[in-house]
Amino acid sequence: MKRTPRRHAERQATAEQKQKEENELKCVSDFERVRRIDTMPRRMDTFWRTDTRLSGSKVNGLWMLNHCSYNKGLAFTLNERRVLSIHGLLPVVVRTVDDQVAACSQIIRTFNSPMQRYMYMAFMGRKNRRLFYALLLSNPERYVPYTDVTGSADLLKVHAMMSHGGQGIFITIKDLGHIPQILANWPFRCVRCLLVSNGASVLSLGDMGVDEMPMLFSNIHHNDVGTNNDQLLEDPAYTGLREPRVSDALYDKFFEEFTLAVIQQYGAHALILCKDFEAQKAKRQLELYRDRQCIVDVDFQCLAAVALAGVIVCDRLKRAFFSANVFLFYGGDAINIGLARLCMAMLRREGINEMRARQRIWFCDADGLIVMARQDIAEELLEFAQRREPINSLVEAIMELKPNVLVGGSSQPNSFTPDVLRAMEQSSSQPVIFALSRPQEQAECTAEAAFAYTKGHCIFISGSKLPPLKYANKWYQPGHCTSTYLVAGISCGVMLAGFTTIPDEAFCVAAERLASLVWPCDLEQRNVYPPMRKMQCISLQMAEAIFTYAFRRGLATLWPQPENPMEFIKASLYDPQYRMNIVDVYCMQNRSIATTESHKYYKLNI
Repeated sequence: MKRTPRRHAERQATAEQKQKEENELKCVSDFERVRRIDTMPRRMDTFWRTDTRLSGSKVNGLWMLNHCSYNKGLAFTLNERRVLSIHGLLPVVVRTVDDQVAACSQIIRTFNSPMQRYMYMAFMGRKNRRLFYALLLSNPERYVPYTDVTGSADLLKVHAMMSHGGQGIFITIKDLGHIPQILANWPFRCVRCLLVSNGASVLSLGDMGVDEMPMLFSNIHHNDVGTNNDQLLEDPAYTGLREPRVSDALYDKFFEEFTLAVIQQYGAHALILCKDFEAQKAKRQLELYRDRQCIVDVDFQCLAAVALAGVIVCDRLKRAFFSANVFLFYGGDAINIGLARLCMAMLRREGINEMRARQRIWFCDADGLIVMARQDIAEELLEFAQRREPINSLVEAIMELKPNVLVGGSSQPNSFTPDVLRAMEQSSSQPVIFALSRPQEQAECTAEAAFAYTKGHCIFISGSKLPPLKYANKWYQPGHCTSTYLVAGISCGVMLAGFTTIPDEAFCVAAERLASLVWPCDLEQRNVYPPMRKMQCISLQMAEAIFTYAFRRGLATLWPQPENPMEFIKASLYDPQYRMNIVDVYCMQNRSIATTESHKYYKLNI
């Protein structure tokens, strides 16, 4: 009895120490961190800088031929070739960008495998950036999938053996304390968006370290904090840090320094896009930094918003309110947690209080339903634990809870067994089934199985692009849930409006706008997403929705507010047309014309 108060004091001291350590990581409550940010020297705020052209004094012909952002290939005019001293280094023919796009299309048609097409597109992106984007924009539905490696593990493995030089920045844990210096090595000073990853949760393949680089499509910054994949550590061709991943405490310190370096180098308006982080780290990073700077997680928020749009479309087909849905999530991937949070936000927008909203969102894993009584709940799923009796299997959970939306993000292939799908058919008149694990080999079930065991009643949405399927003499198109629908548009809207923080409501707004763009002909085939060939129009709509939302909620820092948001956005888009690389030559001296004939000749010919 005498030792009880002492033990209580020790536990209290331990709890206070733990709380102190947590407060040190919370930017909003740590005075020292706030002071550090306020007094930190700022190199540049890139928000107001829109002209990124190269100075004429730095123009060099041979350098331009070897730089992907300035190379024009055969589109250099004869005058440019003479002025830039590259005349004779190219064939004599001069082509327009449209001629080059047509020639590239003919080359691609000769390829027979996805590997050949991907390698050619990767080469073009490194050789001539403007031609690369001109080709993509000429037919997005056809050419964008050629650059996508998410559907094939073989493409990821091949890309790991290719040279990565110049595609991004690799920041390792060994650079801790010098990250601002590393960022300063990037050759472009005007950076508005950074795509960041630690390669820990790539698709459903797990830890791939720096071999995740092809997933990051544009200018990227890659954080290398090691890998826990033993096969990569033993692979002599692996180009990353050959060490196990660092502890959470050291990683938090590393990412904190990185975010401060971004503010220092590029300003608070610079958008940080996080991709393929573990669910626990993605959730923690958003909680720590979203109030301080502009940060978005692609899987946790953008991909989840696309999935939310699919649910909204299904509700409109049934003419039901969003609050009528009951969600059952299987697995703890980032997409599941992100979608569950957005569903909570949507339910609050419909006036549902948090307690009633939680009763419509359930989680399950291989060990059963996530409830308070369980002792083995993953940390990222604790917020969704419910108070009720345990249920040991997914089939029993479906029979008990009667969900109409089943979301798979478990990285466990074929986990939606025929019994699970039959239970969903009995649970709802038109069940919505998400099989979001990628690539397709890792999916929870196939589209054929979903239609067969639900007797053709389901709406099936996959994380991979699937061909149409025929069931009961009718063709159906499975939906393709991909962040491609939102990332470009949301990033554009955020950067143009000048967000400094992005609330969850913004992604609900984007999901509602995306749901409104679905065509009736696609709905007839139960495809709940708009056609990919209209990606430019979709991205413009997403950007306009986010842009106007920013001014409506007082989140925009752009001033004055444009009267026509869509025209302002269109004027700010990337133009794949070639620029003139030389300036006009003009005379700065007074000319003395001796005779009338000379005067006429000068006016006509000079």
